[in-house]
Order: sequence, then C-alpha cells, then structure tokens
Amino acid sequence: MNIKNMENSFIGNITRVLSANFIVAIVGFLGTFIFPKILSVEDYAFYQEFILYVGYIGILHLGFSSGMAVNYAGKKYDEISKERYKSELSILLLILIIFTILFGIIWLITKNSMILYVTLAILPVCIINSYKSLYQAWEKFKNFSRVSIVISVVIPAIAIIYYLFVKELTGIVFIFIYILIYWIVSMYICFIEIKKLNGIQKDKIISEQNISTEKNGLALVVGNYINTLFMSVDKQFVTIFYGVKEFAYYTFGISMQSLMTVFITSIAQPLFPAIASGKIKEDDFDNIKKMLIIFGSFSGLAYFALSIIVKLFIQKYIDSLEVIGYYFVVFPAMAVINCLYVNLYKIKKMTRKYIVTIFCVLIISIILNSIVIKVSTNYISIAIATAVTYYIWLIIGSFQFKSLRLDFKDYIYLILYVIGFFVITKISNDYIGIGVYFIAIAVLAFTIYNKTVKYIYCLLKDKLKQLRK
Repeated sequence: MNIKNMENSFIGNITRVLSANFIVAIVGFLGTFIFPKILSVEDYAFYQEFILYVGYIGILHLGFSSGMAVNYAGKKYDEISKERYKSELSILLLILIIFTILFGIIWLITKNSMILYVTLAILPVCIINSYKSLYQAWEKFKNFSRVSIVISVVIPAIAIIYYLFVKELTGIVFIFIYILIYWIVSMYICFIEIKKLNGIQKDKIISEQNISTEKNGLALVVGNYINTLFMSVDKQFVTIFYGVKEFAYYTFGISMQSLMTVFITSIAQPLFPAIASGKIKEDDFDNIKKMLIIFGSFSGLAYFALSIIVKLFIQKYIDSLEVIGYYFVVFPAMAVINCLYVNLYKIKKMTRKYIVTIFCVLIISIILNSIVIKVSTNYISIAIATAVTYYIWLIIGSFQFKSLRLDFKDYIYLILYVIGFFVITKISNDYIGIGVYFIAIAVLAFTIYNKTVKYIYCLLKDKLKQLRK
C-alpha cells in the first residue's frame, strides 16, 4: 500500500492532534456533565444559544483566512513570503474590525443582549479559528494543539472556580468567561505574530494575489457556512417549534456527540496537508474510507458510557439519551464526510461542487425536518431526520469521488451496523450493552472488511514495537 510511505509523518501528526483532542475531550466530557448540573435548564439553554450564534460568525472573515489556508497547504511556515503574509494579516484584521463595528451599531439600535455578546466574540473567535486553519495548513500541529488545549481547559476551569466561590453560575457569566479567554488567547497570538513580522515591509494590500486569495476563500467559506447551517438547522427547528427545556435537552444530546467528533477531527486535520502535499495517493483513499467507517462504528461504544453517567449523575437529562443514540449512529458517515469529502473538495478545487452539494444537503435536511414536525410532535424526530441526512450525503459524495465509491460491502456493512446499533442500544443494562456492542462490531468488521482489519492490526502492532524500542 502507498499509504505506508506516509505512515510515520501522518501517524505522528494524528498522534499530536489526538493527544491534544483527548485532553479537550476529557475536559469537554467533564464540562458536559458538570455545567448542565450546576446551571439551571434555562441558563444552560441561554449559553447554548450563544454558542449556536457564535458558530454563525465564522463567515465574517469573508473567506480570506480560508483562502490563505488553501494557498499554504503542504508548505512550511519558514518557506512563505513574510511580506505577502503581513499584508494578508492586515486585510484579515481590517475585515474583522469592520464587521465588529457593524454588529456594534446593530446592538446600539436593537439593544439585544445576545447581539452584544456575539459582537464581542467576533474578533477573538475569528482570529483563533483562522490561525487554527493556518497551523493545520503549515503542519504546525504543536501550535494547533496548544491553542485547542488552552481554550478548552481554561474556560471551564475558570467557570468552575467562579461557581465554587460564588456558589452560583449563570448563563451570562459563563458567556463572559468564554469571551474573555478568547480575547486573551487571540491577543497573545497576534502579539507573537507581530513580533515575528517586526521590521518586515508588507506587500501591497490590494494586489492580484490577495484578490485571488479572497475569491478562492470566499467561494470556500460559502460552502463551509452552508455546512454550518446544515449542522445547526436541527437546533433552529427545535428553538422555533419547541420550548426552552426541549432545546436544553436536545443541545445536551448534541454536546455529547461533539465529544466524540474531536477524535474524528484528529484524523481530518492531518489528512488535509497530507493529501495536499501528495503524501496520500488516490489508490489509498478506498482503504482510508473503510478504516474510517470501522473507526466510526466503534465510536458508538461511547453511547453506553454516556448512558451510564447520565443515569447515575444527571438524571434530569435522561430524556436526551434518545437524541444521543440517533446522533451517535451517524459516526461512520460523519467520519468519511469530514475526513475525506470536505478535504478533497478543498484540495481538488471543487469549490463549486462543494457549495452545490452542501446546499442540496441543507435543503434535504430542511425538507426532512419539516416533514417529521408535521408527522410527529416529539422533538426526537428532528434527530432522526438529521441522521438520515448524513447518510444521504455519504451516498451523494461517493458518486462525486471515484476513488471513494461505496461498494456492495460498504452498503452491507452500514445497513447491518445501523440495525445492530439500534437493537443493541435497546438493552436496558448498559454494562452488558458495551460488551455485546463491541463483539458485534468486531465480528461485523472482521467479516466484511477482513483485509482492512488485518492491516489496521499490523499497523498498530508495528507502532507498539516502535514505542517499546
């Protein structure tokens, strides 16, 4: 397999990101249970509403940082033109400052507190997200990991310390802690970059290169933004058609899924520069696809662990377990989409196809959500519609990339996996469920993907031998 040629550097990058994301997951795991416990249902829903809207401001850099990331993918930081880079940073900051002022004016007119909180978050959130994309493009995964760990650890830590001293934590205080930490980290990043670029004469801000970067990035960010809308459309349906409590229960379930997506992200991020630089060939994609499907299947084990914890420590969110179940069943599809489809859309310059595809997926999601609301009054039906949409996208994408075409074995595996997931998660004893689920998925993977399982085993065996040496 050609995949062995890039094994050391690629696996090394995955290990770095996975280590950081493991810490992020642990902290997030604790926070996901602690904060719903100490916050009232209303305050938890208010904070989650803020997080929902913060997710929408990612488009406010107008795609410029996305264009930079694509241009720098597979290159080293030391190799880039610092003069051009300095002019690009000037454009990025100018764009963000203008939008911050515009949102500030809107707040002054409306006096809406949520708009104020979002306005305060624009600059720091967009700066940090932009640099995380750049770190990924330059393969500076140590920097990426540090930023991720600081953000994920410090925010909940300060919130918990505040609660221990004041004996109370409101949604507004939690939001201000979030904004404060983002400002501190973003200012530190800017300080480091300004120091590195000190004395360097920047290129013209208005240049053909920067205009090209903006055009490419804007097209890409439109697709990413539609993707954001797709991932949040279910929450919007819940906020519109159901109450505050239902929204809190639903977002609690989604936050559980987010804990597991950090592991998928750990694979997706190193894949981007690896594919861009040619370390991964077309012939490798089918094997990677199968490995991701297997990995996504085993991720479902976390459902039982979460079920045990919710039932023992946070019973008021037991109603969220059904939502969690429907969201966890999408992991095989999500792994392939996030790790392969999205990266290939960017690298192969398939921006238009990406936009059209994700727009169609968004429309399908809206239609399915609208149908289930008419058919059922239960907010759980929204989760079902979302799960179905992910698998539709998996099928659509398989026809767009010849090297990722779903074959007969893939369909058989996925059908048996979905059926098995829902049958096994009905087992009332979660401890028995974990064992049954693991054995069932292991047998299914070995039966359908025998060669891939053997390859994964050999890969892990070789890595363990290296670690022992």
